[in-house]
Amino acid sequence: MKRELSSCLAVLALGAFAGCGGSGGHPDTGYGIDQPVPTTVNCVDLCVRSATCGVELCDEDTNSTKYTVLQSGLETECEGVCTEAQLQLSISTTQWQCVFQDSCREVFGSNACGGMAHYTCN
Repeated sequence: MKRELSSCLAVLALGAFAGCGGSGGHPDTGYGIDQPVPTTVNCVDLCVRSATCGVELCDEDTNSTKYTVLQSGLETECEGVCTEAQLQLSISTTQWQCVFQDSCREVFGSNACGGMAHYTCN
């Protein structure tokens, strides 16, 4: 479970934009919408956002809280593989803003920001 979710988050943080799974057609609760957009594209903010969204979406999808305990570890693991230079080359200003302003399900489940990876909860 941790490895699968963390692998997807690492992909998100690196801007590789490869798919890691799907949202399974779950309804959008609006979680994470309209968050403040960090002024610069950076790994820490993207890793925190990715981990927060991934954990929340998996908890919603499984109607549980079993993924919540993984958040801190996922953030740390993501930050360990993310490089600022690669991230800044991989994500546009529009995508960066979208990641924080759209809901987590829109960003990571429905690809609303264009080119963002999906998540999986296995």
